[in-house]
Amino acid sequence: RSCCNVHLILELEMLASGPPKLIPLGGCALPRIHPIRGKTVAPDDATSHVWRIAAPAALAVITTRHIQRLRQDVRRGARGARGARGTSTRATASVEGERAESDMDSMDSMESMDSGVSDTPYEELYPPAQALEKWIDGQKYILVKYGKVPEWVPETDVGTYRFSKRGYESRDPDGNWVCHAQMPEDTSHLTDAQRERLILELRGQISFNLSDGIDEDGFRPLPKVPPLEKWPFYRVDITDDVKAQKEQLDDFQQLQLTEDLPRAYFLANRWKTANEARRHLGYGVNTTINDVANMNGTVLGFKALVEQLKRTSKFRRRKDDDPMPSDADRLQKLQCTSLLGTDKGSAISLWFYNSKRKKLMIDLCLGDDCMDQGLYAEEMLLRCLISQGHEMGAETVWCRSRRTESGKVFLPPSMRNLGFTAVPIEEQEEEEWESLGVVEQKEEATEAVPGLKLWMTTRDLEDFLAAANDWCEEMGATDLNEVADNKYDLADFLEEKGLTSEQRLKLVQY
Repeated sequence: RSCCNVHLILELEMLASGPPKLIPLGGCALPRIHPIRGKTVAPDDATSHVWRIAAPAALAVITTRHIQRLRQDVRRGARGARGARGTSTRATASVEGERAESDMDSMDSMESMDSGVSDTPYEELYPPAQALEKWIDGQKYILVKYGKVPEWVPETDVGTYRFSKRGYESRDPDGNWVCHAQMPEDTSHLTDAQRERLILELRGQISFNLSDGIDEDGFRPLPKVPPLEKWPFYRVDITDDVKAQKEQLDDFQQLQLTEDLPRAYFLANRWKTANEARRHLGYGVNTTINDVANMNGTVLGFKALVEQLKRTSKFRRRKDDDPMPSDADRLQKLQCTSLLGTDKGSAISLWFYNSKRKKLMIDLCLGDDCMDQGLYAEEMLLRCLISQGHEMGAETVWCRSRRTESGKVFLPPSMRNLGFTAVPIEEQEEEEWESLGVVEQKEEATEAVPGLKLWMTTRDLEDFLAAANDWCEEMGATDLNEVADNKYDLADFLEEKGLTSEQRLKLVQY
């Protein structure tokens, strides 16, 4: 029993036996708090002296009785054990044996779980499909998980894909929900090329086409995002309505970065990181599905832009005996143009001019912030390129669309505003761009300061990385900000290692 229970029992016993008649001990009594009633009692109240003596005495008596009962129980158990020692021993052995067998079974089950081997097919471990469906008032409902708690949703609102207790599932042509890749039983309706493509898809060896992801009604998410050469073109005829006006470009500074790819890489990589960070922040209640698609398409566009800048740089540094890629003509003509602004955003693009067909071909045109002024800057850059193409003799402009994370083709707002329309698939070329290897295999250099390698590479000064490491160790630099703050001293040091005046300008310019 707790002390509170003991106090309560004592008070009830004393109240039942009448007022106590005890002689106060000691001299004068001080005012005190009653242990049960919680109020101050007068010093001449008899109960103040009763509680001083009765409470400890009662606790001692109760404790003594409890100990005596425990001793009696122990004696009875000892006599019973001596009287039936043999039976107890056999029973104990039996119990211990059962425990050992149980432990062995548990160990076997744990080992089978650890090994991952089970005779039960994994399909049987899923909840049956019937448990995820029910009929209410003649309408079929599907159990899906839009959050932590599953909810019943009308089948007409579910669509082709759902997430349930069975995982991510898709509906096959017969309306059955499946959650694993499987070969159709009948492939007689497929051509040999379609059958080979299906096998490659099931193996994960995907070869995408330009037409993948275009169908609005029957679209199904692709296994992965197709490469840039599989992003279909849209086109617009060159007219005065789509060309840039002089006053529209007054807010921007136009940069030709064709011969300054490190700077283009620096801008593209910085804007890619900024858009990825914005996407990680999530979306608001007013964000539409087109805003989400535009955000994802922009992030993927910047990733493709960074890769194409790397690929172009490798192509320009190739050796004479290296094999030429299939798009060598494109890489030789590729141009990089950027518009830099302050209040109205910035944008960057990759493009080239096809003089034989009089077409300006734009691979990518991206604004720095797809949820803010980057959209306006992107449209202005498109207008600028259209005007430049008209001066070169182009009659039409082709610009690639974008892809979302699901592989769906998405037309950005800037292209919609200018009236771009889809180019028929039969008029476009199916290309397969090769990945270019590193022209020269160099020993991987370590960096004395985190981020120093990227900082030097964006300035096309990776050959001086080892010397920059020596400078950082000599000066005691431990942070990239310290390197940037003392970049003029670093430039003076690198001049002794062969840094030219043009390279020095790249080092200290930005």
